[in-house]
Amino acid sequence: MKNIIGILREGLSKKGEKRVAVTPEYAKQIVEWGYKLIAQPAVHAETGENKRVFNDEEYKNAGSEISEDLSTADVIFGLKEIDTDRILSNKTYLFFSHTHKGQQKNRTMLNTLVENNSTVIDYELIRTHKNVRLVSAFTYIAGYAGMVDSLWTLGKRLKIKGVPNPFELLKQAIEEEHFNKAKESFKHAAREIESNGTPEELPPIIVCILGKGKTAQGTRELFDILPHENISIDQLKEVYQNGSRKKLYALHIDIEEIYRLKNDSKFSQEEYGKLNVRDKWQAYFDHPEFFETNLDKVLPYITVLMNCIIWSPKYPRSTTKSLMKKIYKEHKTLQVIGDITCDPNGSIEFSKETWIDDPVYIYNPENETVTDGFEGEGIAVMAVTNLPCEFSADASIQFSGELAPFYKNIVSTDYKKSFDNSELAPEIKRAVIMWKGEFTEAFKYMKEFIKK
Repeated sequence: MKNIIGILREGLSKKGEKRVAVTPEYAKQIVEWGYKLIAQPAVHAETGENKRVFNDEEYKNAGSEISEDLSTADVIFGLKEIDTDRILSNKTYLFFSHTHKGQQKNRTMLNTLVENNSTVIDYELIRTHKNVRLVSAFTYIAGYAGMVDSLWTLGKRLKIKGVPNPFELLKQAIEEEHFNKAKESFKHAAREIESNGTPEELPPIIVCILGKGKTAQGTRELFDILPHENISIDQLKEVYQNGSRKKLYALHIDIEEIYRLKNDSKFSQEEYGKLNVRDKWQAYFDHPEFFETNLDKVLPYITVLMNCIIWSPKYPRSTTKSLMKKIYKEHKTLQVIGDITCDPNGSIEFSKETWIDDPVYIYNPENETVTDGFEGEGIAVMAVTNLPCEFSADASIQFSGELAPFYKNIVSTDYKKSFDNSELAPEIKRAVIMWKGEFTEAFKYMKEFIKK
């Protein structure tokens, strides 16, 4: 018998989450292949909260049944972590489990999946034989939404201070709903900047973007709509003092400029200076203890800081509390930090997780206090942890398009067979964390993450 396919509605614990792994377009394709498809209703029956960007009618038109009950489904497509009380026995689940690195917050869920003899395919781990990821982590979309929300934050913050500004025209990304609408708003803001300039109450506006990966590329795609000039660290002071107000300035730097070699490191400053960029990166990754932040040269001059780099504790922070306190005493130029990667107490030491419905807090470097909202003395920090949800339709369409080459293989596989004898494509097989409640060979180390 053919598998019955289910589409899971995202849980209430995921604020603002409306993304889906199977859009109505691909739901129709699955039905046309001869599979029964059941989609849970988009609206939660008890709370009335809409948890899916595509409505029930769109799935009905695709040939799907709409039902709260997924107990007859064999293969269930979710997106983010699944609440433990929603995990059914003997099912194959596809979702971002965030478990393979031993994430503490998801160990209870992992244990429940084992107890329920689950088969788990983790989207994050779908990859080629060369370990290249094939399915998006929504990094571009995070960059888009992060850029929108950061300049929207700047607009609101300046307005509260009584400073008229062109960013007042922007809306939060979730209000725009679609990337193309956000682009139109940015074009409108661009015309305002070209006509009326940025506020005289501020120095020329410099936006510093940290990192040059996919997230940063997303931020640049929107930022580049605005009239701007790219500058280097050496140009900061001159632009700060004499720059134009009919455009913005972009300082876009990566690891070799975000960090510098410590004076007391074991590397020779002279020899390090001769290295090419790739070798400087390698030195940083191999010996992070020899490096420190270089942003003391940057923070006095910039209006917006966009953090697009991933961080872990063995690496130096780009912006520490002590550094920010020292700079803030003399330079109150920095108005907004957009922490797109959102590592709480991470690269931005005073960063904390925020959500779409309460996206901003004010950090006062002088007394190291945090005040939720847009008002108060200090720097506005936007650190929304689920930014791609704000462009849920765009994110879902992109994601399902990347997953599309594998749908037929996923829905047609006989999950009652052994893992070794399954017909899963190699790319999907590499993403199978557990098979019928047992960790697969590549993930046996995860047994240590199970609660004893």
